[in-house]
Amino acid sequence: MTWHETDQKGVFSRPIGENEAFIKLLGDAGLPLNREHWSINSTATIVPTGSTLSADLTSHFRRAWAHLRFQHPSLAAESAPDNNDFIYAVPADEKALDAWISQTFSVASDAHSSADVIATFQPTPYAKLVYIPRSGELLGHTSHWRSDGIGVLLLLDAFLSIASEPPPLADPASLPWGSEVEHLAPSIEDTAALPKDSTPTLKERGAAAVGTFSHAAGAVGIPFVGVADTLPGGTRSAASVFDLVTTEKIVAGCKEKGVSVTAAVHASVAGANYALADEGDRDKHYTSTIRFALRPYLPEPYSTPAYAAGLYTTGWMKRVESGWSWTERLGQYQDEYRKGISRDFLDSHREYAAQLGDMIRNLSSQGGGGNPPSDVDISSIGVAEKLMRQSYGTAEAGFDVKAVSVGVEILSRQAVTFVWTFRGRLNLSAVYNESFHSADQMKGFISEVKKHLLDGLNIKGSETDVP
Repeated sequence: MTWHETDQKGVFSRPIGENEAFIKLLGDAGLPLNREHWSINSTATIVPTGSTLSADLTSHFRRAWAHLRFQHPSLAAESAPDNNDFIYAVPADEKALDAWISQTFSVASDAHSSADVIATFQPTPYAKLVYIPRSGELLGHTSHWRSDGIGVLLLLDAFLSIASEPPPLADPASLPWGSEVEHLAPSIEDTAALPKDSTPTLKERGAAAVGTFSHAAGAVGIPFVGVADTLPGGTRSAASVFDLVTTEKIVAGCKEKGVSVTAAVHASVAGANYALADEGDRDKHYTSTIRFALRPYLPEPYSTPAYAAGLYTTGWMKRVESGWSWTERLGQYQDEYRKGISRDFLDSHREYAAQLGDMIRNLSSQGGGGNPPSDVDISSIGVAEKLMRQSYGTAEAGFDVKAVSVGVEILSRQAVTFVWTFRGRLNLSAVYNESFHSADQMKGFISEVKKHLLDGLNIKGSETDVP
């Protein structure tokens, strides 16, 4: 069902979709620790241009944030106490709008960078934006059920587009509040018009996709510190950026082999897992996620940036073997990415997500046994310029974007390598929890990814920068 007004005037709700419910289950696992697993962090490092250099950016960004909420009201949607519905309340007056802005927009004046802020995040009912003057970063933070890795960069794009409009921005209180509800994001089940009633065929397809998660059992991982009851610390990242020339060589090498950069990096992440694994674990298989954005498969307007604040992503697990070469793993991953999303898969996605939710609930009730998984997975954003620009406004008044990033909150012993290209440079960022992995270990992991990638493509003499 789509959004509808409740008995309370100005308050709208809709049922949580099956895909959102699955992702929310994963995130809510951290709530007893006052944390949220898999919430998404996104950054844009900006440099003001022209007259914007002397502008009061705090006040300007605060106003632009309110405008962004008007364009993307799902930023202010929250989960109902029963966890069955999402709720959105139209601001009743200027005071209510200002209270929401104060709750969700902040300035981290003492932070040196987004890393200082990310490690302190706690659960929040709404999306947040943090401005970090020292590093020139805008840091977005949201529950994963609200958006995905593609969506959060589209939201930063929309924000910077608003912020670069000729001043002054209209008073947010003057916007026609109440009309914004037309843009509340529906679930993937509604946007893709998935069958509401299951059938034996849909159940079978859903079960087949869920079955790929069985490959997680007994898979290789990297060493971690701590014991079973060690509590998670802050989320950290180890990042590296290839230079322009090396990135061009990587892209050319992938084209020559007829593969995507994502597939090549995926094969390299697999190799790095084996390189760091304990010697006794290196005969195990490696399992990771094949991820797809569902936005290209949706009808307009849901396939457009207008619905950036929606969860439209999917994935399944893929197993590769310990004895395979980099080239053999590359072929396996390329085959998976080349398949894309079929209509049959999409039609069965409601059933797939529902069964995943059941699986998570069953695992939670049974408790864990043996060593927890500690693999490093992958998530590729692709070419970031497809989602946001390198500059906004004009040289006389605007912003240049020097760098972007995407990551998630990690509370487990697992980690994720995020991959994207921006300004012609390939970025790698391994996101991990500091209670279970050291900065040196994860820097070493990224070094292994780079080594496997360059060796696999037969590229010599590369240069990278560590942010």
